[in-house]
Amino acid sequence: MSVTDRPQSSLSSGGLLRQRPAGPDELRVLRRRDWAAAGIVAAILLGIALRFISRGPLWLDEAQSVAIARQPIDHLAAALRHDGAPPLYYVLLHFWMQLFGTSTFAVRALSAVPAVLALPVVLRLGRRIGGDAVGIAAVVLLAVSPFAVRYAVETRMYSLLLLLGLLGAHAVLSVHRHRSVRAAVGVAAVAAAMLYTHYYAVFVLAVVGGAELWLAWRRRDRASLTVVAAIAVGSAAFVPWLPIFFYQSRHTGAPWNSPPDANAIVGTIDSWMGGGRPAAQLAGLIAIGCVVLALIGRRGRRGEVVLQTSVARLPARLLGIVLGTLVLAIVVDAITQQAYAPRYLSLGAGIFVVVVGCGIAVLPTRRARRALLLLLVIAELSVCLENAWQPRTQAGQVASVLNAQARRGDVVVYCPDQMSPQTSRLLHTPATQVVFPNFGSPKVVDWVDYKDRVADANPSAFGAKVDTMAGHHRVWLVWSLQIKPLSKDCAALIDYFVATRGLPAQPVTRHPDYSETMSLNEYGPLKH
Repeated sequence: MSVTDRPQSSLSSGGLLRQRPAGPDELRVLRRRDWAAAGIVAAILLGIALRFISRGPLWLDEAQSVAIARQPIDHLAAALRHDGAPPLYYVLLHFWMQLFGTSTFAVRALSAVPAVLALPVVLRLGRRIGGDAVGIAAVVLLAVSPFAVRYAVETRMYSLLLLLGLLGAHAVLSVHRHRSVRAAVGVAAVAAAMLYTHYYAVFVLAVVGGAELWLAWRRRDRASLTVVAAIAVGSAAFVPWLPIFFYQSRHTGAPWNSPPDANAIVGTIDSWMGGGRPAAQLAGLIAIGCVVLALIGRRGRRGEVVLQTSVARLPARLLGIVLGTLVLAIVVDAITQQAYAPRYLSLGAGIFVVVVGCGIAVLPTRRARRALLLLLVIAELSVCLENAWQPRTQAGQVASVLNAQARRGDVVVYCPDQMSPQTSRLLHTPATQVVFPNFGSPKVVDWVDYKDRVADANPSAFGAKVDTMAGHHRVWLVWSLQIKPLSKDCAALIDYFVATRGLPAQPVTRHPDYSETMSLNEYGPLKH
C-alpha cells in the first residue's frame, strides 16, 4: 500500500476527528498510557526538585572547596598544590560564586546544574543503545537515584564527573557510528575535561583506550583507532598540569582511610544504589537482576523472557568499562596504599543506570516494565527523601554557640584541623581561632605531608601555647575523636586543658544523626 492509499484518519488531524469513536477497551489503554506518562514526568520533576534541596551548612570537603575557589584565579594552582585535586571544578566554582555569591544554596546549586543536564543526556544515550524503553527507564532511574541526588546538592565535583561519564559514552558511540571528525573532537574534549576534574579519570581512559586497542587489533576497526587517538589528544592537554599533579601525588593524600579490598566493588555498586538502607539494598538486588537480563536476556516470541548463551554486545561493553575501571582503580589503590571512596568513580554511575535500563527493557510487556520501574522508583525515592532531610554536620550548632558566647581574647581551638573550614566559615566572633596540630589557617586544611605533621604533633606543647595566648580568657575546643590520625592526640589535648583549666562545660555534644559529628568544650580561666 502506498502512502496515498492509507486511510485518511492516519494522515491528518482532520482524519483523526472523522475516525470512529474509541471503544471502552481502547479508552482504558489510553488512560493507562496517560497515567504512566504522568508518573514518569512526575518522577523526573521530583528528581529535579530534589537536586536543589539540602539541609544544613557545608561539611568539610564542601567548605574546603569554597575556600579554595575564593582565591584569585591566578592563585588557584598554588592553593590546589596543598589540596590534591585538579582545577576545572574550582575554576567553575570561582566564576559561579562571582555571579551568584557564596551562600550555602548558591555554592551547592552549581552541582545541581550538571546533575540536571545529565537527565536528557542519559535519555539520549539509552535510546541510542536500546530504544525508547531503555531511554525512559534510564532517565527515570537517574532522576531518582540517591547517589545522583546526593552529589547534586554537594559543593564537590562528583556531579560533573557523572555528566562527563555519560558524555564520554556518547562521544565514543558517535565515533563508531558516524566516524566523523566532530565525534573524535568530542572524545578528546571529554577526556581532557575528565582529567582536569578528577584524577580517577586516568583509570576509565586507560580501560576505554585498552578496549579500543583490542578491538582495533581484533577487527581492524579504524573507528577504534580514532577513539584511541582522540583520548591521546585529550590526555596531551593535561600535560601543563603534570608538575602540580606530581607534587600532589608525592605530598598529599587521604591518611584517614584504609586501602580498599575486593569488597569495595560490591560497596561501590551498593553506594550507587543508595547505600546501606533496606530500601537501597532492595533496589540494588533488583538492579543486579536487571543487569543479568541486560546481558543474557531477550524477549521470546510468545511473550516470555528467554535466557541465551550469547551476550548482548552494547550492554556488555558498557558494563565491562564500568567494572574494568572499578577493578583497576581498586587494585592500584590497594598496591599504592591509597584511600578509596565510591564517589571517586562517579564517572561510571550514570552508565551503570543505562545497563539497568537495558535489563528492564527486556521484560516482554509494558505492564511488567512499568511495575518493575515503579518498584525501583519507590525504593530509590524513599532513600532520596531521607537523605534530603538528614543533617550532615554539627558545624552549625557549634558556630551558633560560639557566635553567641565567645568573646575577644578567647581562643577557639579545632582538634583536629578537619573541624575548622566548615565551622570558621560560619563564625563572626572576634575570638582567635587556631587549629591543631600546626596553628595553621582555619579556613582550609593543608594536606601537604599531613602524615608527617600528625607524627610530629605534641598536644602538651600545643596546649601550653594556647594557654599563653588565652591567659585568663576562655578556651573553646571544637573536637572529634572519630578522625583516626589525630584521635589520640585530641584526647590528650582534652586531658591537658582539664589539667590546666578544670573540667569543661559542653554546650554541644556528638550526635549520631549527623554524618560529621562534633563536640564543643568550654574551658574557664587558667587555674593559676
